[in-house]
Amino acid sequence: MEDRIYDYWVATLQDGYLGKLTELVEKAGGARAFYELTGTDMTERLGISKRLSDYFSSKKRDTGLIEKEYELLEKREISYVNHTDHDFPLRLRDIPTPPYGLFVRGRLPDENTPSVAVIGSRECSEYGRIMAEYFGSKLAKEGVAIISGMAWGIDGIAQAAALAAGGNSYAIMGCGVDITYPAKNMVLYRKLCKNGNGVISEYAPGTAAEPRRFPPRNRIISGLCDVLIVVEARAKSGTLITVDMAIDQGRTVMVVPGRLTDNLSAGCINLLYQGAFPATSVESVLEQLGMGKVSKQSKRTKRSKKDEAVVMTKENKGLPEEMQKVASQLTLDPRNIDEIASLAGMAVSDAMIILSKLEMEGIAREIWPGSFVRGDIG
Repeated sequence: MEDRIYDYWVATLQDGYLGKLTELVEKAGGARAFYELTGTDMTERLGISKRLSDYFSSKKRDTGLIEKEYELLEKREISYVNHTDHDFPLRLRDIPTPPYGLFVRGRLPDENTPSVAVIGSRECSEYGRIMAEYFGSKLAKEGVAIISGMAWGIDGIAQAAALAAGGNSYAIMGCGVDITYPAKNMVLYRKLCKNGNGVISEYAPGTAAEPRRFPPRNRIISGLCDVLIVVEARAKSGTLITVDMAIDQGRTVMVVPGRLTDNLSAGCINLLYQGAFPATSVESVLEQLGMGKVSKQSKRTKRSKKDEAVVMTKENKGLPEEMQKVASQLTLDPRNIDEIASLAGMAVSDAMIILSKLEMEGIAREIWPGSFVRGDIG
């Protein structure tokens, strides 16, 4: 326990120093030796600046208090994993700046489970929402863990979809794991804390969510994944910070293609131009993961390229002709009832009745009054 509390104390320093803290501790001779160094010793022996040594010294407190803090973690259902522990994620050991330790509510990702990070804009489009649900849900059903930041928008949507599909997801926070950020994702947060899922942070419990803390945590999101998918991103989106980190870490970057005229897809289009792999289906992602053929469950919903744009599954072919006409007009992008009726060559009132029946069959989904998409996306 005694040595452990010093490791815990060092981990609490990660908020103010996100450099190679591990190297400094090793140079000092261990966490306890590092704690016992004076500010002058730190400057002379470790070769750090006076400003940094002053910061470390200012964080020292009575060891009895540190021990009480550490013991309180268990009561709050928070575990601490040091970088030297056997259960510290292997994926994080070799990234350029690995965290000294991690605080966890729930569990860490299984090392033997393939993982995909799904990220994107907080203010996403309806298309972005549908794609986040699609990849989050379908990948989870294939046994892929979904990694993200629990942010409002693409991140949270993908994670919620993964959980709804019975899969596992892990949120990497830019604050303490005891803080729900954003607060409106409280329901998602609670689900992520149990049933084999997890909320993870290098920041100590009680650390508030501040803008400066989010870019550093992105290296953990990309570090924990095998493949990173960008669903939507503006040309200068903060999402691109995570992409840069993923590239530095040797991770595969995939991008959901978007419309050329959509500002929310400008960053995605740029990434495709730079050589990112297009994420056009779950199968394309599984191929990058080296998983090859998809499960029987996914084979039942596998589409040709033509079918990705228009739904004409075997189930639809068994429908009455009039219902097929309407079903064939449903795409990934929302279409209003007038457009669907016109394309199907029937009155709006008739199309509305048929769409109601298709909703009951799970073939159509009304995403807002009068606008419909394919019902098999989420």
